[in-house]
Amino acid sequence: MKGHLYRITLEHLEDPKGNPVEKPPIQFEVKNHDDLYVIVEKTKAKGLFDDDEATACAIGLKLFREVMLHHRDAEVFKDLDPHFSEFMKTFKGYKKP
Repeated sequence: MKGHLYRITLEHLEDPKGNPVEKPPIQFEVKNHDDLYVIVEKTKAKGLFDDDEATACAIGLKLFREVMLHHRDAEVFKDLDPHFSEFMKTFKGYKKP
């Protein structure tokens, strides 16, 4: 698959009580057809969320969508695909009132 190659790292810093958590980071590499840096900046520019939430939203949506596209014939995505596609169109065009 062609695309941009990213290395994603997730670190668990603390539990719900604020206690530090010592778990090894989860790290993986994944390709995406979009430049995720551009998508993150566009999401931040919408002003809907703070910068961390905008980044999480953009990255989460784009990673999930790429898996859906890669497995477009999978039964598990069959019912969700048209709704997710419509949501993405709405989200891309949404402007804060």
